[in-house]
Amino acid sequence: MEKPVLPQGLSTNFYNRVKHEQTALYISAAPTRSTKRTKNVVNYAEYEDLNFDDENDTNYAEDGYSNYASNNHGDASSSNNFQGKLAAKTKHLNFTEYELNFNSVNEEILIPIRINLEHNSNRIVDFFMWNLNETLITPEQFALITCQDMDLPNSFQNQIANSIKSQIEEYTNLVTIQLPKDIDIHVVIELSCNLDKKLYEDRVEWDLTNDMITPEAFAKYVVMDLGLSLEFLPAIAHTLHESILKLKKDCIDGRLPQEIYNQSAFGYEAGVRLDHETLGASWVPSVEELSQWEIEKREIEKERNIRRLKRESMRIDDSSNKRRSYRRRYDDLEIR
Repeated sequence: MEKPVLPQGLSTNFYNRVKHEQTALYISAAPTRSTKRTKNVVNYAEYEDLNFDDENDTNYAEDGYSNYASNNHGDASSSNNFQGKLAAKTKHLNFTEYELNFNSVNEEILIPIRINLEHNSNRIVDFFMWNLNETLITPEQFALITCQDMDLPNSFQNQIANSIKSQIEEYTNLVTIQLPKDIDIHVVIELSCNLDKKLYEDRVEWDLTNDMITPEAFAKYVVMDLGLSLEFLPAIAHTLHESILKLKKDCIDGRLPQEIYNQSAFGYEAGVRLDHETLGASWVPSVEELSQWEIEKREIEKERNIRRLKRESMRIDDSSNKRRSYRRRYDDLEIR
């Protein structure tokens, strides 16, 4: 007996569409590649009774087309009759007008959040911006809604919530520090963002103290100019936010170089690039298609570089703390 069809307003198939359609949220594991030695070699000389007549080819073509059409029609009908599950009601919280006004008045301080999960041989990669002064939703509530929408096990709720809270704790002290507005701090940012088998790379010069343009506005112009899909807009903005915060931390710790080589003409801080050899090719955005194996390789290299940078920053912080303690001990000895 077939399962009764639920009304469209009471059923959902969002988790299947996100998983099986062309989206950047789910990354399927790359299939294992077998070696050429295990493949059977076909010797066409053994088939002596093959007849390459035009009539047989025509009949085969007609039969093949009819079978192909019938198979496609059957697949389309089965996909159309695919039944989703009963949609669970999201328990949204009710807020008073005072709470809504209080949340809207607070300054918006955005923190880049990245979620990496593994579920059923698939990688779930998500990235978004979290408001540090958010008072209407907690990481636990966000994780609950995410698991319900994507049909994930309940065990992922704590994993998602803890990941969000750890990244908020990591960036809290950094985003609250204000750099001086009376000087310009120019840095060169190497952008690399891969999404849906496409890799976007760019090299830009950014002023850490200038708030006239935001990473979201920059990403919007890039997507419009290069004709990229709208999924690249939050991806580029998220990558730019991460790079800006990393360079801001280097600036606060005193590890930022005093002068940058930006190839600017006539000694100006910004403007036309003076490059006679490559004509500014290193400052031009590029978009290229990648295979699944290349995407996996770049993701592994990116995670490895992130871990390496974290270890280096922790090592530098530990050495600076030791120098402070030695200096304090030396001052105590002088006082005595």
